[in-house]
Amino acid sequence: MPRYRIGNGSKIQVKARSKIHDTNAVWDQVTGDVEASADTLATAGATARFAVDMTKFDAGDFLKNRKLKSEFDLDAHPQATFDLKEVKDVVRTGDRFTAIALGTLRWRGKEVALTVRGQGSLTDTGIEATGSFDLDIRQVGLKAPRFLMFKMDDEVTIEVTLRGTLAT
Repeated sequence: MPRYRIGNGSKIQVKARSKIHDTNAVWDQVTGDVEASADTLATAGATARFAVDMTKFDAGDFLKNRKLKSEFDLDAHPQATFDLKEVKDVVRTGDRFTAIALGTLRWRGKEVALTVRGQGSLTDTGIEATGSFDLDIRQVGLKAPRFLMFKMDDEVTIEVTLRGTLAT
């Protein structure tokens, strides 16, 4: 089964909502490995593990960055990981596919089962995939911060972009 190395161009975007103003933060230090084949994705599935450097992010301005880093104690919890357990409901059209990925997020000493709906492509040279899911941050031991007078919701939407090249 082909193995892909995830890296450049991969990112995690977190959309936090409030009644008045939404905030976006992007983590762009995502690494990992995927073993998958377009020909067998629907039957054999895939294996994957990703890691995110939680200390490398941008929430749009210095004050938001400082507040998130402090309130979420990112230096003490510098890495989040995701382990793929199952791929289901695969629909393939050539190199393109849609699917549901089931896996486990590990961060801050917590484990959270995730269901990620996504789409992407698998070729002989690379992989590209996008997906999204909602997460109640209380599941990883956090509570929503306040930005100035805005109290953010505890549930965020996370959009994942993965890009990788065939590992040699």
